[in-house]
This record gives sequence, C-alpha cells and structure tokens, in this order.
Amino acid sequence: MAEANTIPVSSLSEEGLLEVCQHAEVIACECPGYLARLLQQVRKFRTYTNSCIEQFPEDRETHLWLAEQAGKVDAIILQTMIELMQKEGLIDAASDTIDLDKLSERAREITRKQLGL
Repeated sequence: MAEANTIPVSSLSEEGLLEVCQHAEVIACECPGYLARLLQQVRKFRTYTNSCIEQFPEDRETHLWLAEQAGKVDAIILQTMIELMQKEGLIDAASDTIDLDKLSERAREITRKQLGL
C-alpha cells in the first residue's frame, strides 16, 4: 500500500504552503491554494517588517506593531484555511494531516465537472 502524501496541519511551513498551492492549482476553484498564497505573503510581510526594525530603529514601535498585526492576520488566514480543508474533507482528523492527494483529486474533479466530463 502506498504511503499517503500528507503534511502536518500543525506545521504549515513555507514548503508546506507551496505543496498546498501546487496540489490545489486548477482552472476551477482553488480556494485552499489562494489562502496558502495569502498566508505566504503575510509571512513575507512580517519578516520584512521585522527587518525594518534593524534598518529604522527610530520607528521600532511602529514596526513591532505591524509585525504583531501581521501575526494576527496570519492566525486568521491559517485558521480559515484549516477550517475550509476540514469542510472539504481534506484533513485526516486522526493524524491531523492535510491529504495532498485528496486535494489534487478535488482540484481535478472540479475541473472535470466544469468541462462536463
């Protein structure tokens, strides 16, 4: 039996987000991938904001606040993405992993329906 292609929900790293994007990309509904790309952008912004603290120490308080706000946005988007994938049956509750093969199959099925196949 082939091992399932999964990633842990608890550790959606940049690599994990990229995997979600790659498995969700279709012409049809790609909401999980879209959310993953938003999350990547928020995390890049947070990293950028933290680097601004070193470059512009006089604006430290502002950049700390921006980094904190970005952290809140990250948490909201991540929770939304997880809940969406749970609703779509893409998360194995027992192992708390995202089934990338199911995500790919979901994307292919949506495309087939749109094409009338």
